[in-house]
Amino acid sequence: MTASTFQDTVAEFVLSKDQVQKIIDGLTEELVEGLSTDDPKNITQQPSFITRLPTGKETGLYLAIDMGGTNLRTAAVHLLGDGQVGVTMEKHEITHELKTGTGKAMFDWIADCTAALLKTVALDMGNADLHMGVTFSFALHQTAVNRGTVLAMGKGFNLSDVMGKDLKDLLEDGFKRKNLPVVVSAIINDTVGTLVSHAYVSPSTKIGVILATGTNAAYIERANEVSKYKGPACDQMILNTEWDAMGKASYLPQTKYDKEIDAVSLVPGFQEFEKMVSGLYMGELVRLALVDLIQQNAILEFLGGKVPESLQPRLAFKTLFMSTIESDNSTEHTAIDRVFKTSFGVEGLTAEDRTRIFELIHTIGQRSATMTAAACAALLHKANGSSVNLDDANEITTIGIDGSVFEKYPHFSHSMMEALTKILGNDRASRIRLELARDGGCIGAALVAMVSHSGGAV
Repeated sequence: MTASTFQDTVAEFVLSKDQVQKIIDGLTEELVEGLSTDDPKNITQQPSFITRLPTGKETGLYLAIDMGGTNLRTAAVHLLGDGQVGVTMEKHEITHELKTGTGKAMFDWIADCTAALLKTVALDMGNADLHMGVTFSFALHQTAVNRGTVLAMGKGFNLSDVMGKDLKDLLEDGFKRKNLPVVVSAIINDTVGTLVSHAYVSPSTKIGVILATGTNAAYIERANEVSKYKGPACDQMILNTEWDAMGKASYLPQTKYDKEIDAVSLVPGFQEFEKMVSGLYMGELVRLALVDLIQQNAILEFLGGKVPESLQPRLAFKTLFMSTIESDNSTEHTAIDRVFKTSFGVEGLTAEDRTRIFELIHTIGQRSATMTAAACAALLHKANGSSVNLDDANEITTIGIDGSVFEKYPHFSHSMMEALTKILGNDRASRIRLELARDGGCIGAALVAMVSHSGGAV
């Protein structure tokens, strides 16, 4: 009984070829729908106003700031050509007082942090303007490559006199008050930054992906396909897909554990794809399955069907624990003993318990990699014939991927590539490269400022 119960549970996380194809078809449908929708609730397929990627040969000095919920990062990025960059970066904590004060105080402080960076790099440009790229991790209605109206901020921010104003004006007014010759040349999303920054290092890059606590992607689309874009004419444009907001129960192979995660989330029925693949949820899927299996006496039978209190809170089983366990290549899986003893106070696991827990964790990790590969395949198919040529024997296509899940989860890259090979076939997949991309936030913002400054934006 217990063996079949366990195997039935694990089998729910194994995707068939038909299920993978349904994911690709479903996401493709949503990608197409996002190009034309005028529904304000549909936030997918956002135009970036950036019309080309860097070549890797550009040189010069550009500034960047990356403003998130906790910290402000400032950076001076030296583009050295040949895909090489030199970066001087500083990090400043955004205090509660700043978050709940006036907009003027916040943007004066940002200008002060920028002045401190310029002092660090001993930069004096005389009267010449310094061009800055901005990564802004808050809701923004973007109207040009360097302009966007600030919407609700959240993340503990409650600034007066900011909502509804243009971010470029807010920043540049602060710089003027501090006598800094800084011009905001680009405002970007960090996923667009990942694509642009990796394209500088590796010019064959056509897709940028973030796979961390959450997930998102950016790619290059034919401009005539983006019917919701109303700006100046161009041939192509980088789009921020916001694929985190995609995914429908009608085509996603959700288990009862996926449905439970969705049901107790802040917005049920939203971000259903992300809830099945990203770092925030993978560990929780393991926890829910373990709780169910323990209650059915299909695992850890010595507990007598009683779930330890330590395993009962939501998100108690971290995705980091999955990484730790999958990193242990020993046949005894001793890392499982360590995790369960240290984090949950559970001892006495049998060899069979360890084998089963390892299989469960490995299968859930594999599903995440397979579904991410399916989403990448949807983008590759959508871009094929324009920015991507899957059947050109001489063309390599690189996908730059940033984020802790791709970087640190054991064998994730290999599992993704295996899945892509099954989806695309050996010939097409042999010309796809998955590469770790780093820091789209600051380096990406600086590079987009450079692209914009040199005419690569509308």
